[in-house]
Amino acid sequence: MRSFILSLLFAAAAASAQTPPPAALLPDPGALPRGSADTRLPGPDPRQCGDTRWSALCAQGRWAHFSRIDFNVAAPQFTAHYTIEQAANGEQHTTYREQFGKAGRRGEVVVFGVEGLAYRSPDKFPEAGSIIDYTVSSPLMMAQLAALLLDQGALVAPAEIGRPENIRAENATQYIRTAAPRMTALYGPPWSMTGTVRPAGPGQVAFSLRLRYRPVDGRGVVIAGTTQTVALEGTASYAPRRATLPDSFDLVGWKVQRGETPVGEAKSLADARKSAGM
Repeated sequence: MRSFILSLLFAAAAASAQTPPPAALLPDPGALPRGSADTRLPGPDPRQCGDTRWSALCAQGRWAHFSRIDFNVAAPQFTAHYTIEQAANGEQHTTYREQFGKAGRRGEVVVFGVEGLAYRSPDKFPEAGSIIDYTVSSPLMMAQLAALLLDQGALVAPAEIGRPENIRAENATQYIRTAAPRMTALYGPPWSMTGTVRPAGPGQVAFSLRLRYRPVDGRGVVIAGTTQTVALEGTASYAPRRATLPDSFDLVGWKVQRGETPVGEAKSLADARKSAGM
């Protein structure tokens, strides 16, 4: 009995010694410092452009500085023809014609000034704010893809292409990333490209490229066990860009908007600049 009482007293003493002191009041949540909005893990994000061997490859080299590009794209159940002219001040004139299955779309668009947009197309758009996505994104991202593959494969400047050449490039770890104002596309590794380049006139290079890559899901994760191909063929000009698109550019029948706000029609680019307040 005595030993039992002693054991109880010991247990009570131990429990008393382990009982935590009263909790302190928590600080006012409003006084706590704000955490970073960036929830990514530390280190390079392989889906983002960067200068590490883990970062995505993006079209930022000399082959992306074309003044005009005219090319075709072919992928499973998809074909397209695009042209893009770029002025030195950032203005662009783009045409597009796309066919996917039995559906298709086509049109022409001019991006001018700070937020100016003029376009014509027989297609219906969900809303004014989506027009730039539907008209500019695909041509711009496909042109970036062509420029990046040319840069990776040719390994010289456009002006140094003096005869027909076979080119190739491959990468087992890095994504290819292309981007438009509000859209991005990823081509997963391992990927490989084969193609040809040749002179096509003063300041011009003709190209034919075939890219084999791993597609990605909506989170940018490579889909294992699946490969896809895309072919790009056309001509890029690296002649000096003109300073700006001409005011005389004919816009009869086109629609004009500034940002997401329609501002009516215009007969010329000069009229469009005035309508958009530029």
